[in-house]
Amino acid sequence: MIKKVKTLVICVDRDNDIGEKAGLETPVIGREASLSAATKLALADSEDSDINAIFEAIRIYERVNSSEEGVEAEVVLVAGDKEVGITADIKIGKELDDVLSKSGADSAILVSDGAEDEWIVPIIQSRMKIDSVRRVVVRQSEPLESTFYVIKRLFEDPRFSRTFLPPIGLILLAFSIFLLVGQLRWAVGLTLGFAGIYMLLKGMGRENVMTEFFETVKQSLYSGKISFVTYICALVLLLAGTSQGIVEYTKYIEDLPEAGERILLTGLVYYVKGAIWWYVGAALAPVIGKMMNMLIERERIVRQWAILFSIFASGLMLWGGSECIILLSRGNYPMGYLYLFFSILGAIIISFIGVKISWYMRSTIIRGKKKVELEAAIEIEPDKSG
Repeated sequence: MIKKVKTLVICVDRDNDIGEKAGLETPVIGREASLSAATKLALADSEDSDINAIFEAIRIYERVNSSEEGVEAEVVLVAGDKEVGITADIKIGKELDDVLSKSGADSAILVSDGAEDEWIVPIIQSRMKIDSVRRVVVRQSEPLESTFYVIKRLFEDPRFSRTFLPPIGLILLAFSIFLLVGQLRWAVGLTLGFAGIYMLLKGMGRENVMTEFFETVKQSLYSGKISFVTYICALVLLLAGTSQGIVEYTKYIEDLPEAGERILLTGLVYYVKGAIWWYVGAALAPVIGKMMNMLIERERIVRQWAILFSIFASGLMLWGGSECIILLSRGNYPMGYLYLFFSILGAIIISFIGVKISWYMRSTIIRGKKKVELEAAIEIEPDKSG
């Protein structure tokens, strides 16, 4: 008898609509269970594209079982998490391991409702061979294909609105403010700068860093912690530093009658020189607030010491580097190199001190835990002997 090849028809719901809307637990294995899941999801949200993907997976399952000789297919639905990303992919990987341990499949056919779900192709390929990838595109009626409907549905999509609308709103707000005060140059500069920062964070997968920051500030306010005050202090220092940097840049431009190619670079250095210590203070304020909260709550401060000293060391290097460039541009080479050398040396020493303090505090905690465990063991030993 020829051994049948086992194939999984895998339908992927990376953002877990099946769980969030229909309240179902995944993985869902089998034709009848998948049909029931699709029905429940359709009753919860008839416009969800995952419904079509599930039905397409069932259709492929039936076709493979009826037409492919020597192939035994099974349909399965796996889901990720509403916070699409690493968490969702880890959950999908665990569900696939669970399904494979039960089915022992040799290959897979992936069915998805869009390119986003196909990010999990490497996850599946690390576990089994993929024979085919089927992407389901829903054909809509003519009225639904109108531009108004598409834009409306796009704006109602939480993933789109939370990702793209906040930065667009901030850019438009900044444009309007600077246009009202007659500073078009600043409007363009600020917009380009904000767009660059956002794309940099997006590329590093840290586009939610500002949202997380504001959420932390809100939690600090609600819980009555000192760190809320230090967050406000950091914001004030940030604004003051930016203002001081602009003042230094403006002074440099005014003192330079002729326009040269080095204006932008050297002007940026003057900006850094004027703003850096304000920015260091703005970065230190939340860390100090966190440390004060930990002292009040009688927690051991460990990692924060290294962060505190590292921030100060970074500020020292940036300040020394800016002073060095300014002195070199004036032809004072010995003093410029001296500034750079001592700033780097000082930064290394300061960072080393911070690391040593963190190591000392961590070793103190470890010794304390070992002492408690030893005392507990000594107390238990007489009881056993008695």
